[in-house]
Amino acid sequence: MKLISTIRFVPVCILAFGFVGQLVAQTPSLEALGRLGPYQVASFTQLPTVPEFGDATLYFPANKAQRFGGVLISPGFFERQENISWWGNYLASHGFAVIIFNTNELRDLPPLRANALLAAIDLLRGENLRQGSAVRGKILEGSMAVMGHSMGGAAALLLANENGNEIKAAIPFTAGGLPNANFSAVAVPTLVIAGEIDRLAPANEHAWSHYQTLTNATPRMYVEVEGGNHFIANTAEVENERLRPNIDVHELVGGMAVAWLKLFLDGEEEYRELLFGEMPSEITEQLSRFEYQK
Repeated sequence: MKLISTIRFVPVCILAFGFVGQLVAQTPSLEALGRLGPYQVASFTQLPTVPEFGDATLYFPANKAQRFGGVLISPGFFERQENISWWGNYLASHGFAVIIFNTNELRDLPPLRANALLAAIDLLRGENLRQGSAVRGKILEGSMAVMGHSMGGAAALLLANENGNEIKAAIPFTAGGLPNANFSAVAVPTLVIAGEIDRLAPANEHAWSHYQTLTNATPRMYVEVEGGNHFIANTAEVENERLRPNIDVHELVGGMAVAWLKLFLDGEEEYRELLFGEMPSEITEQLSRFEYQK
């Protein structure tokens, strides 16, 4: 069975290799990180089939000379990968391999989504070894992070809580489905993103409650967007109006996520000050609640 289709290139900031290296050597601002990065993005969809999830797309930085870490992302309840697809192009443009998948059933609950994230980690590691894979030999198999929206965010926390040895970081956004759950066993740096006026998974019972159970022994951060609904970190261009962000904060949540991944997945210490130093007022003014433990 043929497993690799023609690679599709997404035209984002295609730069000469020398200039790319110069850009990567610099530490940009959070505002700059919120925009597309310096790498050309390629993607393909014909991946080996696994039982834990359905169709998936792998995005990667096609012109990055160095090997790169992986980010696995689950959609939320009744969502498909297109509802969070902007993360694929965006994170790959900043130097990460990204797999976004469809769950087997739109109603899959967080434990099944956590199993899917774990399977996606194994799949991406397998792509690093598989003959004919477009990312063969390019993946840092020990550098994995998980993300997810709504029940996918709860799944990312579940995986971090139960299989934290498999990952280096977690980023749940507007997590839902597990109100008042305890994630005190999470031992990886975790960035929790929430919306102030989330009606589907109210922050106090979900994201904020989850964050408060995280241990102080591991870096953690809580970012709550003022006036943000349940879909602030979702793709804007979707047919279903209900699944659209109510305000445009992709640069805000994207910049924070990239800085988190650069620091804790890539180990680039120069990003620590961006996250835990004095936060620019143009960012804090967009937040209704902001807290961290470094």
